[in-house]
Amino acid sequence: MGFRVSITGGNDVSFDEGIITGVNFISDTPDNANARSTDLSVIMKITGRINFSLGAEISDSTVELANWALMPSDQADCYRSVEVQVINGGQVVRQYTYPNAFVMDYTEDLNDEEGVGTFTILLKQKKDLTAKVELKGNFEA
Repeated sequence: MGFRVSITGGNDVSFDEGIITGVNFISDTPDNANARSTDLSVIMKITGRINFSLGAEISDSTVELANWALMPSDQADCYRSVEVQVINGGQVVRQYTYPNAFVMDYTEDLNDEEGVGTFTILLKQKKDLTAKVELKGNFEA
């Protein structure tokens, strides 16, 4: 299984199966609710590898993720469209689209033992546009 991630709006970036190592889709409601709550948050956690390139022969798109995380809320492109495809056997088996996502949290873990860094980005769909999140599956071969 692999993952492809495409982020558009602002400086577009994309990651393929060689970079993304995990995706978590999270639908979150308040824990103290006694009935189905209208206060729904839709969150996505994406983890992957940071492949450093000496001489810049390969673009490091994680730099753009870090810059997006630092963007203040008064800039229009702090909200971006994120599409995640789950790939199995060369076919798309699931697709998530967050049309107005923003960065809740971004971390980079670097150490000198493994020689490769990892990143984690926690995204959230803008609350008033939660209904625009799309989850698709059952694609034909």
